[in-house]
Amino acid sequence: MWSDPELANVRPSAVTPMKGFTLIELMVVIAIVALLIGILLPGLGQAQAAARQVVCLSNMRQIGLATQYYVRDNSAYPPAYVNATCRWMDLLKQYVPKDCGVYRCPEDRNAVACTWDPQIVLSYGMNTFNFSDNPHCFWYGVAVNGVSRPQQTILLGDCTPGLYYCGGGRRFRDPVPYVDYRHPGKTFNALFCDGHAANRAQTEQRDWDAAQ
Repeated sequence: MWSDPELANVRPSAVTPMKGFTLIELMVVIAIVALLIGILLPGLGQAQAAARQVVCLSNMRQIGLATQYYVRDNSAYPPAYVNATCRWMDLLKQYVPKDCGVYRCPEDRNAVACTWDPQIVLSYGMNTFNFSDNPHCFWYGVAVNGVSRPQQTILLGDCTPGLYYCGGGRRFRDPVPYVDYRHPGKTFNALFCDGHAANRAQTEQRDWDAAQ
């Protein structure tokens, strides 16, 4: 009978048998995977929170652009309150549509709609501190030349869900009343009178006072 001389030299004992995972090896692999998940998930959560913060800042910049158009047409910043069915965001609807989503911060999980206009889900509030007099209080509206430092004066901030204002009164306090510190590191986003937006952890009266 014909045979392959090479195969003839192969002994059965030379063939290495296949071996599966032992229980201990399987448990080690599971432990390593669990450890990696434990390391990676917090980082993933932080990255997602940072992304939501960036979206919030983008929303504020769009509102800031609409505010600049309003200032151009009226020579004043929109007042926080006009009447029972008109607040600051209602005055900006002609520049940025109310249903476009920019009035809601993605970190605001409550998603409270305005009672007078359910199409607006509002996460941002107007600075309503009144440190000196009504002409320098955004509750009533401030003339464009009434803001001494538009680059450093806060106009809007992340606010308590369901409200349309933050701050208030003649005495400064930090944390600021009705500001929602909902971003990483217990920070909040703020829109300044010149239209730019930035993240803040702490502020002082000078940041909220149009007269200074």
